[in-house]
Amino acid sequence: MLIPKPARWDRKWRIVIFDIPEYLKSTRDIMRARLKQIGMIELQKSVFVHPYPCEKEIEFLTEFYEVKPHVRLIIAESIDSEFHLKTKFKLP
Repeated sequence: MLIPKPARWDRKWRIVIFDIPEYLKSTRDIMRARLKQIGMIELQKSVFVHPYPCEKEIEFLTEFYEVKPHVRLIIAESIDSEFHLKTKFKLP
């Protein structure tokens, strides 16, 4: 599974944050690996970002790994470290 790249960036960031409990540590580690695998960049240990719509992919992962109550998706217009992210994602 990969996050599809649209023809044009809508200039919004998709931020996935999670607080998966310690008793689900192995699931938390798998979730972190899957987010990286689909192309998200880790901002902090439990914070990932991507510039393109990924609601369906995140919905699938949270349901598949049964962690939906512990995961949030935020759509933001800016991030203070945008230049670094734009470079990583090769955005204008």
